[in-house]
Amino acid sequence: MQWQELSSEMTEQIEHLKFQQLLKINFQGKTICVTKLETGIFGIQDTCPHAGGLLHQGHCNKKGTIICPLHGYKFDIQTGKSTDGNNYKISNYFFKEENDKLLIGYK
Repeated sequence: MQWQELSSEMTEQIEHLKFQQLLKINFQGKTICVTKLETGIFGIQDTCPHAGGLLHQGHCNKKGTIICPLHGYKFDIQTGKSTDGNNYKISNYFFKEENDKLLIGYK
């Protein structure tokens, strides 16, 4: 896994998130839907593969399931896998704090 430091502006936006609130960030040409859960900070690609809905405009439950605003497709933000029983899988991202910096991890 590759880890990279986020800008101070992005770090501040993420740190001010409430639990289950969704935020869109742009990182190295990728648009990512980010949320904070009790278990940490997680992200997935912001575009639903079904019809292109913007996931940051959807909803997140306590388990970290992101619900697409267009047709209700559901994705686990910790794995990127669909929770609807179909075979959709989208990119997912991890976050960690190190030396007072927020890092994003991806494969």
